[in-house]
Amino acid sequence: MAKKKPNTDTSTMETNAEANNRSAITADEPVTSSKKAKKTAAKKKSDKPNIFKRMWKGLKGIFSELKKVSWPKGKEVGNNTVVVLIVVVIFFVILFGIDYVLSGLLGLVTNGSWTTLFI
Repeated sequence: MAKKKPNTDTSTMETNAEANNRSAITADEPVTSSKKAKKTAAKKKSDKPNIFKRMWKGLKGIFSELKKVSWPKGKEVGNNTVVVLIVVVIFFVILFGIDYVLSGLLGLVTNGSWTTLFI
């Protein structure tokens, strides 16, 4: 029993030829000249509305979004402001204390005496 060898040369050539035909068929855009490309580019630029119309459209979008926002009442804003101020004062006191202690310790190490900030 002799095994037959497949003829790889013809099958490869057929495969390459089919691939070339498929790529030629599936190419959607024909090759255009540079003049035609410039004309279409110029036409696309003119399709945009001018800058003032685009700005007005953007501002209208902003105002419509701001109407959808649920704005807090004055009393709620006041309460939140008081909470923020209290938290800021607490952090100020904590950081001032840490700074005072660390600068004092640095004075002990370098000068041999506790360094005070207020002289």
